[in-house]
Amino acid sequence: MLKALFCTAVVSDVTQLHDLFNELQSNQQNNVHSIDNQITYIKKLDSDTSENAEWIANLSSVIRDNIIRSHDRFQQITNDLLWLNLTVYAQRELFTKIRQLEFSILQPTQRHDELTNALHYVVIGSLPANLINPITLYNILKNVSFHLPENYDLIAETRVKNIHFYYKFVKVAAIANSHHIKIILNVPMKTARRHF
Repeated sequence: MLKALFCTAVVSDVTQLHDLFNELQSNQQNNVHSIDNQITYIKKLDSDTSENAEWIANLSSVIRDNIIRSHDRFQQITNDLLWLNLTVYAQRELFTKIRQLEFSILQPTQRHDELTNALHYVVIGSLPANLINPITLYNILKNVSFHLPENYDLIAETRVKNIHFYYKFVKVAAIANSHHIKIILNVPMKTARRHF
C-alpha cells in the first residue's frame, strides 16, 4: 500500500492490492450480511422474549392463584378435620357417659333381682349362697360357736371345708319393714346325746 501511495508500485503490487480490496469488500459485505442476520435474530428474539415474558407473567399469575386456592382449601379441610375430631371425641365421651349411666341403672336392677331370688329361697326356708357368702357364713358360725353353752356344738365342725353342710341344714326366716330386712338363721346344734 505504501508503494501505491509513493508511486513505486508495480502492476503485480496493484493487482495484489486490488485483490486485497476485493477481499476486504467481500468480507465487509459478509460482515454486513451477518450483522443484518444478527439484528433480525435479536429483533425476533426480543419479540419472542417479550411474548414469553407475557406468558410467564400470565402463567405465574395462574400458578399463584392456584396456590392461594389450594392453601385456602387446605385450611378449610384442616378446620373440617379439627371439627370432626372434636365431634368424634364429644360423641365418644357422650357414649361413655351413656354406658356408665346404663351400667349404673342396670346394677341396682340386677342387685334387686338377685335379692328377690334370694328372698324366694328364704320364703321356703332355704339359705342361698348369694344371700350370705360362704366366708361370711363361716365367720358367723364361728362367732356363734364361741358363745354356745358348755356341751353344745354346731351340727358340723366350723371349718371352711364343712360350710356346704350348713347351706343344707340351716333353716332361714326373714323379718322385714320398709327400710330393713333381717334374716334369722336357725342353725342345728347337738350335744353328746341329742340334736336340735
